[in-house]
Amino acid sequence: MAALSRSGERPPRRLAVRDGAVAGLQAEDVIEHGEAIHDLMETHETLALVTMGIFTVVLAWKLFRRAKLGGAEEAVLRLLSLAGLVGIVWTARIGGKLVFDHAAGIPAATMQAEMRDREAGHHHHPGETEEDEHADSLADSAHRHAPGTPAHKH
Repeated sequence: MAALSRSGERPPRRLAVRDGAVAGLQAEDVIEHGEAIHDLMETHETLALVTMGIFTVVLAWKLFRRAKLGGAEEAVLRLLSLAGLVGIVWTARIGGKLVFDHAAGIPAATMQAEMRDREAGHHHHPGETEEDEHADSLADSAHRHAPGTPAHKH
């Protein structure tokens, strides 16, 4: 059970970490996936657990020492925290690959329906711009300023 804060509520960070870990472990057994997604999920899980372990060690040491740390201890804990930050970013990157590159969590039937929908294309209603305009929206890249902006160089 997570420690209570002074207001009697559980700190949201701990809840987010716990809930994220539980959701990830549940998803592993529920979502449809092949080998590529499975390998990424295993890497994501390992990184998340290692990262959580790093921050648990930092927290435990600070609690054990009651935040009365020497210079060397503080430096080591900062390095560990930096390693934890790298772990968070790396874990998030793998999670992003799962979702955006491999469509993890999207049922095959939904993905097939989306693929059929994309193949069919789409039609704009009267008054809407054509889809080709989106790709060339930056074609007119003339530099503009709001009225009254002083002249300057870029």
